[in-house]
Amino acid sequence: MTTVAVIRPRRRVFAGSDDQVGRARLFVGQVLDGCPVAADAVLLTSELVTNAITHTSSGKGGKVIVTVYRADVRVRVEVRDDGSDRIPVVRPCDEARDSGYGLGLVDLMAHRWGHHGGRRSRVVWFMLEWKTNREHAGSGSSTSTLLQYVTSPD
Repeated sequence: MTTVAVIRPRRRVFAGSDDQVGRARLFVGQVLDGCPVAADAVLLTSELVTNAITHTSSGKGGKVIVTVYRADVRVRVEVRDDGSDRIPVVRPCDEARDSGYGLGLVDLMAHRWGHHGGRRSRVVWFMLEWKTNREHAGSGSSTSTLLQYVTSPD
């Protein structure tokens, strides 16, 4: 039987304004300090919080709630917004434009991602996973741990 250590979820509420994106990044970075995928989680959180503020009611005086779940080999981050009639979609990268690539980045980097909700509230989430492989050093030293970022379920 495999035992998985799950750290209690950490949640923080942010005002739905542009100046809160950096604070959300800082929050996720602090929660995931020492985690091998922390930098990726911070980047993807930034994209989702920006989208929530830009494309939902959160950006019209509302709020954004960021929740971080951390386990032995995976992290899940949820961004809850105040809802929208529009469904989050990944836009094609072949269009020339200055913005609109956020979910494409999430789709590319996350092991899994998705969304649920609607007009009143929506959660967009992503999951990052990594594997721990044991390798023996040739010099007779103790076993070291190599962390590899998993980019696909294969």
